[in-house]
Amino acid sequence: MTRWAIAAGAACLACGGAPDGERRGDEAYGRGQFAQALTEYRSLTGGKAHPRIWAKAGAAALRTGDLREAADAYLHLAGEDPNRAQEAAEGLEAVARAAERAERSDALHQAVVGLQTVAPDRVPGRYALMLAQEEGADPAELVALLPRAIAAAPDQSTVDSLLALHARLLQETSGCGQAMFQYRALLRRARDTALVAQAREGAADCALSLGRRSVSGGRDDDAALWFAEAARMDSSSATGRSALFAYGETRLVQGDTLAAALAYQAVASGAEVPDSFSRKARARLAALGLTPAANPIPRPDSP
Repeated sequence: MTRWAIAAGAACLACGGAPDGERRGDEAYGRGQFAQALTEYRSLTGGKAHPRIWAKAGAAALRTGDLREAADAYLHLAGEDPNRAQEAAEGLEAVARAAERAERSDALHQAVVGLQTVAPDRVPGRYALMLAQEEGADPAELVALLPRAIAAAPDQSTVDSLLALHARLLQETSGCGQAMFQYRALLRRARDTALVAQAREGAADCALSLGRRSVSGGRDDDAALWFAEAARMDSSSATGRSALFAYGETRLVQGDTLAAALAYQAVASGAEVPDSFSRKARARLAALGLTPAANPIPRPDSP
């Protein structure tokens, strides 16, 4: 934007074959009549406009305070000519600064998301943090912004809240493989009991899912580890009991009858009211020639 603004007075001379609208826009921009210039450039942006038109439209829109249109123009600039991505990023940064000054959260959001697309390493942490704390943000956009927001967070409680959000969104958008790292980090550091409970639940769900995926892929050793991790989170929950039963099934397939029996016994005796898992566990024990103990057998720390 700055480079073009400096050369604005000579722009029409540099483009001898430019359309009449572009020349009129250049002349208006040179006279400081930015709204008129924007109108002229806007008339040329339908269809596949030349990248220089998008650059000029972005500069004029920024000057008139049409920040959302400016952000859109700079995104088009980068899309039409990847070699001008740095120029587009500079324009988006200028839009973000103007939006922050004007307290225009809508324009700031558009500019920062655009910057994340064009030049992710140039997104300021404070902008990412502002957007991460907004309600109703798009999950896919937040996933990309949250690492920078976490780095810019001012205190542990904010970091932990953002970690929890990042883990949940990763689980929803990218799968459990990446989410588990965040859940584990949250379990190590969080002090808020609600966040710890949230992390335990999310980690258990993810570990169970990853265990089932490992079984489908024929990786029984990996599956057993994932099921054990899920069960350790809370073996009394539906997820934990499902994981503990699955752990028993996996160990039985591997020939470790003792480990399988211990898992089945824990499931069979772990529910106050008999459920499908306890019934299946009792059936497995019976098939092994065992009778469920009247008193629960202590479950090992690692099933």
